[in-house]
Amino acid sequence: MLVSGATGLLGQGLLRLLRESGEHEEVRCLVRRTSLTSRLGELDTIYGDAGDAASMVRALRGVDAFVHIAGIQYTPQVLEAMRAAGVERLVMVSSTSAHSRFELRSAPRLTNEALLVGSGLRWTVVRPTMIYGSELDHNMHKLLRFLDRSPVFPLFGKGENLWQPVYYEDLARGLYAALTVPGTEGRIYDLPGARPLMYLHLVRTAAAALGKRVRIVHVPAEPVRRALLLTERLRVPLPVSSEQVLRLREDKAYPYDEAREELGYSPRGFEEGIALEVRRLREIGLVR
Repeated sequence: MLVSGATGLLGQGLLRLLRESGEHEEVRCLVRRTSLTSRLGELDTIYGDAGDAASMVRALRGVDAFVHIAGIQYTPQVLEAMRAAGVERLVMVSSTSAHSRFELRSAPRLTNEALLVGSGLRWTVVRPTMIYGSELDHNMHKLLRFLDRSPVFPLFGKGENLWQPVYYEDLARGLYAALTVPGTEGRIYDLPGARPLMYLHLVRTAAAALGKRVRIVHVPAEPVRRALLLTERLRVPLPVSSEQVLRLREDKAYPYDEAREELGYSPRGFEEGIALEVRRLREIGLVR
């Protein structure tokens, strides 16, 4: 089996499951030369890039499946490499952003997912929501570190939009099931957290996990979005985009009945997961 994105948060969760199942000896990892390969232990590694079909062909030789975590935007190269290497089984990680009403977010996922249909491969797609669980996540550890330092949290709008983040170990189990459970070929599974919650409640839950109370300052979203849009037209670099502020109004909540019934998917609630992340961040000194 070849795994791309193995040094990231989801990749690390999957590799842990493979070690526990005794299947790690058959795992090979496709990594960039800039990757922290120390996270992979003694696993077989091949240097390459998901954007380079030739390097993936070399990595795929002799394996029976490819778990591609490193970005759905590389689907054309993945398909080219798999055909050249004669590998038929593919599990691809996409995103629930495929459901977004904002075409800039949904179109790249849907376009690349559509390439799998008629590819001749035995493919399965999993779509996670926002992934969290350690310092390797891209969002929650930043939120926790901010809440750890500041008693005030600025929140665009009312914060009533729904979020459903998924703890990385739960997602890894869903990904592993998509790979190993019979009958998943040609299927697409949404893999969110257990229950949706309002963003306002998400922030307060994260603060409570730190043992802190936070003062929420509501910032009107539309004036901020318009100001950001004007600044973007002037080509001024900003840490937040006007589209990101607009998307804060979009609910990111998804049922997962098919994953529960067909994969045995059973994610934990956010309260439990964020407490585990706080414990991890305290162990390494990122929060108090």
